[in-house]
Amino acid sequence: MTALIEFKNENNTAILTMNTAENRHNPAFLAQLNQHLDNIESNQAITSVVLTSSSDKNWSLGIDLQWMSNSSNTPTDIANFMLEITQLLKRIVTFPMPIIAALNGHTYGNGAVLACACDFRFMKSDKGFFCFPEVDVLVPFVPSMIPIIHKAIPHTYFNRLAMSGQRVGASDLLTNNVIEEVFTNNEELQAGVLEFAQQFNKNRWIYAQNKTQINKHILQTIKQEDPAFIENISKLLWENLQKK
Repeated sequence: MTALIEFKNENNTAILTMNTAENRHNPAFLAQLNQHLDNIESNQAITSVVLTSSSDKNWSLGIDLQWMSNSSNTPTDIANFMLEITQLLKRIVTFPMPIIAALNGHTYGNGAVLACACDFRFMKSDKGFFCFPEVDVLVPFVPSMIPIIHKAIPHTYFNRLAMSGQRVGASDLLTNNVIEEVFTNNEELQAGVLEFAQQFNKNRWIYAQNKTQINKHILQTIKQEDPAFIENISKLLWENLQKK
């Protein structure tokens, strides 16, 4: 069976390659990503992480709505899944080394949130849009997702993207300081991101401390606001999904 996410260690940089056509987020995806992060943390030689995709079309299209709408799921199943997502995002924004997103395809919804949770983002210009389609698919942002997005995207620019569901490309993201650099194609993107990643050899403790302080508002929102919101919204989501 092909792994949902493949791991490779290249000169002390962990390369995590999401390995399906759309790289949708479901419990199996979250479990594999967390397992890889466990293994990376246990390897003291690793100094940075690159998150990319094997698909020639998509980086990640976000939540696996097909899994979420499965008739065997209950509101509790959906709530637990959404809580697992917020805990994964919490882990990324406090991870003791840089996690760098190499956006080599379409990045939508929770995929875009995942990209924003990463420390740095790079993109290629020949294919791939970035989009928050939540306003059109009737899935609201969990409270902590807003400060996660704002750490990567200026408020006014995010307001336009969130309220319109507009798709934007690499040049627009670069102009608005969402990404660090644009590469012409995937080969150049992967090489450039790996070169960037390999400049890092920082003390893990201080890196985690700095990220925790910088992202304190995110952590507070995850703790104080997410549980009640998720409990309430999961029931509505379940009802809406069962109607489809």
